[in-house]
Amino acid sequence: MIWGDTVEYWARWQGDAVAVRFGDRELTWRELSSRADRMAVGLAELGVRHGDRIGLLMSNRPEFIEVYVAAARLGAIVAPFNLRFTAHELAFVVGDADGHVVVTESALASGLSLASEQRPLTVIDVDGSSYTDLLDNDGALSRTDVQPTDPWFICYTSGTTGDPKGAVLTHQSWFYASMVRALQGGINRNDRILLPFPLAFTGGLALSMVALWSGATLVLEPAFEPGRALRLIEEQRISVFMAVPTLFQMMALHPDFERSDLSSIRCASSGGATVPVPLLRTYLDRGITMTQTYSLTEVSASGITLPYHQSLEKVGSCGVPAMHSQAKIADANGDEVPPGTVGEICIKGPEVMQGYWRNPEATDATLRDGWCHTGDLGTMDADGYFYVVDRAKDMLISGGLNVYPAEIERQLAGIEGVVELAVIGVPDERWGETPAVIAVTDGRPLDGRTVLDRCEGVLADFKLPRYLVVRDQPLPRNMSNKVLKAELRAEYADLPDHSEPIR
Repeated sequence: MIWGDTVEYWARWQGDAVAVRFGDRELTWRELSSRADRMAVGLAELGVRHGDRIGLLMSNRPEFIEVYVAAARLGAIVAPFNLRFTAHELAFVVGDADGHVVVTESALASGLSLASEQRPLTVIDVDGSSYTDLLDNDGALSRTDVQPTDPWFICYTSGTTGDPKGAVLTHQSWFYASMVRALQGGINRNDRILLPFPLAFTGGLALSMVALWSGATLVLEPAFEPGRALRLIEEQRISVFMAVPTLFQMMALHPDFERSDLSSIRCASSGGATVPVPLLRTYLDRGITMTQTYSLTEVSASGITLPYHQSLEKVGSCGVPAMHSQAKIADANGDEVPPGTVGEICIKGPEVMQGYWRNPEATDATLRDGWCHTGDLGTMDADGYFYVVDRAKDMLISGGLNVYPAEIERQLAGIEGVVELAVIGVPDERWGETPAVIAVTDGRPLDGRTVLDRCEGVLADFKLPRYLVVRDQPLPRNMSNKVLKAELRAEYADLPDHSEPIR
């Protein structure tokens, strides 16, 4: 379960095979293992020891993986920082992680200015000599006694509801989460995995771990662009692609989608939100079935998964617990509720975090009796399949009744011309809150009647949207591509004062 040993294994088994492909750059397993060893020696010479923290402020590139494998061999802890954090937010997480080394790149280094003023920092620039100097040794590393339960990552939440919290994830938690993902998808050393979203986001990190665990080739991209993703799938015969539904939708809407050869994809997986049925059918028509997963940082980006062959049989379900894990729907006291009852989704298993870094209060609130309380609302059906209802913080109360925006969003999915949409609660003098639809289209018109036609007769009257906004700008999203509804609620807090209701 020690990840430094995992990379060394593949270096011995298939040393000349490509571990990471990044544009025209290729890094074999032997090269990755050797460079990680030399990086570990260089970091040790800087004073990094077992349990010390190393900050990573870096876009997608092979050096990101070199550093975290080096840390695994030292028993050090890696803290990846959100590329979208401001200097003040970075100063907070750098101080919270409490390390003295941060590895970054020239384009991002200025973001550490405030953090450097507040504490002594050794900043290593991968684009300069400071990084190559670290590699200038023979790699003769005295291995540290690293245990499976040792922390390996502090993964910070996006901080949308307060200061970011650092989920402490261990060698063991990543091992189980990666093993489960690889086994579910039948992923092995013959596969090519496309990763076009940030390694600094836990979902991206998890996908890179699957490649390391299985010996597959990781095709690493600096960013997601739907046309380029389609070309890479065709040209490099990508066999594994995992992403949030938005990215699948962007590819499906691209003019090259129909003429692109996607026949190499053997394992497609989506997480972060329920996949709309029209999108499932779009990919089914291309011969691609999709596995759906409910996951979160606190469980090493693992959790609950719906097998691909049940995607239409169990529409809307996120599936069943991962191997070696349990899940339940609980009430406010943590007691399991009957099937069909809305409650909090809780997960228990080896992939669950140790806790939040130096935050016992938050840890105690989230980890109770071995269960991770996710803060997400859901239900379980009589067959034991789980359904996500919504984030507890996104729920609105209209006239004393609970309204779940995700339920309305699912009903509105697939409207022609709609690129993305979100439902939020806005103030209402009579009912307290009422639903509003915030949409982005491809230029085609969208009116209130179209929205209501999708909902009337299916949703109760108190759930029907009352306002519609069609905006030109994309919806605000965090690094994991989830819509920042708190920002939308703030932006449209006065919507009823200057908009006509659609009903």
